[in-house]
Amino acid sequence: MNAASWTHYNPVRVLFRPGVLQHIADHVDSPRVALVTTPGFRQRGTVDTITNALGSRLLAVIDDVKPNPDVEDLQVQSARLRPERPDTLIALGGGSTIDTAKALARLLTQPDGTSLKALLSEGVAATTAPALPVIAIPTTAGTGAEVTPFGTVWDHAGKMKYSIVAEDLYPKLAILDPELTLEMPAEITVASGLDAISHALESAWNRNATPVTLGLVTKSLRLSMQSLAAANENPGDIAARTAMMQASVLAGLAISQTRTALAHSISYPLTANFNLPHGLACSFTLPALLEFNAASDDGRLADLALGVGYADTDDFARGLSELFERLGVGGYLARYLPDRTSVMSLSDRMLAPGRAENNLRTASEEQVRALVTESLDALGV
Repeated sequence: MNAASWTHYNPVRVLFRPGVLQHIADHVDSPRVALVTTPGFRQRGTVDTITNALGSRLLAVIDDVKPNPDVEDLQVQSARLRPERPDTLIALGGGSTIDTAKALARLLTQPDGTSLKALLSEGVAATTAPALPVIAIPTTAGTGAEVTPFGTVWDHAGKMKYSIVAEDLYPKLAILDPELTLEMPAEITVASGLDAISHALESAWNRNATPVTLGLVTKSLRLSMQSLAAANENPGDIAARTAMMQASVLAGLAISQTRTALAHSISYPLTANFNLPHGLACSFTLPALLEFNAASDDGRLADLALGVGYADTDDFARGLSELFERLGVGGYLARYLPDRTSVMSLSDRMLAPGRAENNLRTASEEQVRALVTESLDALGV
């Protein structure tokens, strides 16, 4: 890390306040709004809360967002929204919902008939029209997508993952209400919390790290390493939920600068081929990767370990492994991953351009295979 030369830029306004959803109208200044969310928030009445607050300003609701949004579904959703001519999108949900809103924000400002798949896979240039503004209201504590310019979409038929990245995809406003995370199921609590831990560590062992991002991830990991198990074991613990939401946004602010690295690179074919939830896919290798990257440490990882409360990087890796055991990570992985041969057959796709080269230590395919094997062995998968 070159601490003598770095930049930092993040334009997202963050509002962190328990119970803020009841007052959302005070924070939305657009006359033509569309809401993007999942069926569960319709069923729980959250959509009605927003509808009542915004009144006639809310023109449409897309409430059929699926995990890992698919390009074909996004195309259909865009066609449904286009006649309403919204000027702002509100994303209420987890990372997939915020990613969906970002993709729709891009697509809705392009000429009618524009193919999202062509924009992503065939290099078709977008017009100069900026994306629609997005107001992000995360309901999980993990992705940090509410403060990044990144979105992930999938071509499930082709088993491909695509990234959408642009400065105009930074949300205009992130509204963080930890009360919205109280009803998260256990698997989503674990997977999203591990996603936050992964983002923090991936920012730390990243060639693009800065003093600012390292400060963010140190605080993020202090919070998450102490609070994730508590949030999982006592879902109504609002203090733990609050700490995890803070950890998530801090890690998101860090990856908005650095992007992610080798853990995420390894994860993508596992999600594409086995539907392994992203937070699990990008985190199960973290203890092994911490030890792997410590071999090229320039001092930052040793400092991070101390800052989070561990004696050194080995102690930190043991702490991660103990947390994974407490959370039952091995059991979650076993639900999705088939035999080892199938997993290892994807190793030639685990060095993803734009991610693997961010890693502090360069890895070969053989080393990636060893890291995955070591991680699965440790988790009993």
